[in-house]
Parts: sequence; C-alpha cells; structure tokens
Amino acid sequence: MPDITARPAKRGRPPLRSREEQMSLLLDAAAQALGSGNFANVTMDAIARAAGISKKTVYLLVASKEELLSQLVARDLSTLELLLESGIDCAEDLLSELRMYLTLWARLTLSPLALGLYLMAAQGRENAPGIARIWYQEGAERCLSLLRGWLGKAAGKGLLANENVEAAIELIDALLISQPLKLFTLGVQQSWSDEQIEQRVEVAIGMFGRCFIQHAPAP
Repeated sequence: MPDITARPAKRGRPPLRSREEQMSLLLDAAAQALGSGNFANVTMDAIARAAGISKKTVYLLVASKEELLSQLVARDLSTLELLLESGIDCAEDLLSELRMYLTLWARLTLSPLALGLYLMAAQGRENAPGIARIWYQEGAERCLSLLRGWLGKAAGKGLLANENVEAAIELIDALLISQPLKLFTLGVQQSWSDEQIEQRVEVAIGMFGRCFIQHAPAP
C-alpha cells in the first residue's frame, strides 16, 4: 500500500504579489493612516510597514508620498466619475442623478480619509504645498468640475439656464461641502453619519429644484 502518512508542508517564500495587488495594499494602508487622524503615522515608512511591503518596493511603485496620496484621491474619484455618464432628458432624471452624485460626493469628502487629507493640507500648506494642491485641485476642484460639466449639458437641453450653472454649483458646494468643512475646522463637528449627509443632500436638492430647474410648461 502507498504511504499516506501526512507530511509537513514545505516552507518557502510567500507567493509574489502583482504590482496591482501591491499598489492596492499600499493605498489601503495610506487610507487607514489618514483616517486614523494620527498624522505622525502618515509616513512612507509607516505606510510600507502597514502594507507589508518593503520600503524599496514602495519606491518602485510611487516616487513620493505626494504621488501616493494623489493616487489615493484618484481611486476614490473614479467611482464618482461614473455616476454622471448616463443621459438626462427631463427634470426628474436630472434630480435623480444629481442626488446620487451629491450623496457619494459628500460621503467621500466627509469621510475620515478625506478629512485627514484636508487637515494635512491645511496644516502643511507652507512646508508641504503639494498635499494642499492634491486636496484642492485633484479632489475638491475636480468634483466641482465634474458637476459643472454635467450641469452644462443639462443646460444645453433646456433643463436649467446656462447663466444659472455657476450659481447652482456655489449653492450646492456651500450647503454640502463648505459648511461642514467649516464646522470640522472649528472643531464643532468631527464626523457625519449617512443620515446626516442624506439630510443635507435633500436640502441641497430641494433648493436646487426650486431655484434653478426649468420645468416644461403644462399643456
């Protein structure tokens, strides 16, 4: 009879991870470090250890902490960008799509990760201007630009007036993003639940609908 006695498994090197897997682990570790609020841990050494990746390998993946944070912001925004790709033909479609976009936008902007990046940008605006640029140009301004382009298309279909696009963006940004960030900066409120975000979105949607939507005249 063949010998079926169990033999101990051979030890060897752990399986090699692909570049995509390593990058994903690195981004997850950076997100966790930012969301913890302990900015002393937002270093390449600490992030590499948390991801289980050697520092040498980290610098083969990204050239700097700023590049890593830039890719982290881009990963979050990739989901947001997909929301505004469907066509809109009436006011109801516009409000429905806008509600989904604003909800995800607010959740991303008011998440522990984004708030951590915001604080890093504010505190390091003089000695680390690259982080401030990432937060504003690649994060906040990118979200506004997406919304601006989409509302411009809606205006092209007669759902709101072209001259109202910028005013609508300013109203939405003030209600949904700027005011919560002000409260956060002043220490009045440190986090937002999904329910609180949804309430703010409904207020923004209601005011947008009353002030800017051009409904078709009744027959």
